[in-house]
Amino acid sequence: MKKSWNRRDLMKVIGGVAGTGVAGAFLAHAAAGQAQTSPAPSMRKVPWPYSPLDPDPVAQRGFESYYKFRCMYGSFESIVGTTAEKLGAPYTDFPFELFKFGEGGINGWGTVCGAISGCAAAFCVLSPKPDVLIDTLFSWYETEPLPNVRPKGSKFPEVRVVAGSPLCHQSLSRWSKASKKKIYSGERSERCASITASAVHKSILLLNEQAKGVVLPAVVLPGKTPGCMTCHEKGGVLENTRGKQECGVCHTGLPASHPKKL
Repeated sequence: MKKSWNRRDLMKVIGGVAGTGVAGAFLAHAAAGQAQTSPAPSMRKVPWPYSPLDPDPVAQRGFESYYKFRCMYGSFESIVGTTAEKLGAPYTDFPFELFKFGEGGINGWGTVCGAISGCAAAFCVLSPKPDVLIDTLFSWYETEPLPNVRPKGSKFPEVRVVAGSPLCHQSLSRWSKASKKKIYSGERSERCASITASAVHKSILLLNEQAKGVVLPAVVLPGKTPGCMTCHEKGGVLENTRGKQECGVCHTGLPASHPKKL
């Protein structure tokens, strides 16, 4: 028996067919998208893939990047930026400029040198075991006459000093005394750019060693620090502080009542 079609029946059929077509097209597009794309790597997952780099051009890049946003940016951008360019997107999308806050020991506060702070951040991005790299770099910075890299474009005579501390304040003060130059001078700016290059060069050497499977030795604490920490660090009689840098740089003129075993 032939069915009599009314307007409502006809619209249901047309709507169903159209809906099926839209849904089918959507599902087909989604399936095609799944077939054509693969999961993208995430820069939120660390460590990023790392392969050994040539320390010389990366150090030079650190020197040049210093003049854009200073020490912490210069060291981090040169190390991680070089790696990111090798890896491509999404690693190249990292907001490198966020590290400009480290200038002058964090916004001019003279705390930890921005050059080694940036390198420490780079270790955390690129190394599966960053702690020993950080300790080694900081100990090196504290005891090495720096800068020990002379980048292309340097204009002023080099004055090397031993900072005796990872602090920007201490490093700059010793350099100013040795060079007889003002802190707010072109000579000091170039010196910090060269310090950035030196820290980057050392950091790449450390990353390369670790990438090759070399087990780096634990850092031996400097000077009187081990003796001081037997009382003042975790498990000591006092346990009232923590630290790894040379204690005698700041703690001078101890009272007569202080133990003499050091």
